[in-house]
Amino acid sequence: MAYCSQEDLLKLIPEVELAELTAESGDTPDSAIVSDCIGQADAEINSYLAVRYRFPLAATPDRVKSLSIDIAIYHIYSRRDRIPESRRQKYKDAVAFLKAVALGRAEIIGADGAEISGEAAEVVEITSQTRVFDRDKLRNL
Repeated sequence: MAYCSQEDLLKLIPEVELAELTAESGDTPDSAIVSDCIGQADAEINSYLAVRYRFPLAATPDRVKSLSIDIAIYHIYSRRDRIPESRRQKYKDAVAFLKAVALGRAEIIGADGAEISGEAAEVVEITSQTRVFDRDKLRNL
């Protein structure tokens, strides 16, 4: 399931401009290319979120949808090598936020105000006995 749709992108990009960026001719956006760019964005998001969450997510939080839109638009513009600076900055901000989530410095909050569901990634803990030899004991040998 994609985190955003072509209709979501059309709220931020005029249809004529989306067509110029995706279709070789005509005034209609190429839906296959748009879907491919959305897929790239979602895969990028999942690669960061996979550190803390299991997929698929139970529901798409608004923040994840917004990130998907920003990253997909960046990928659409990058097809023509004419990325506006504002779109480049939104992409950088999205990736920085995803990195913060992966490091545990930020959280994705669902519509109900709770952290997104999906099982948390397993944490490995290692315990052992206390050290027999340490620096102080070995120093006098």
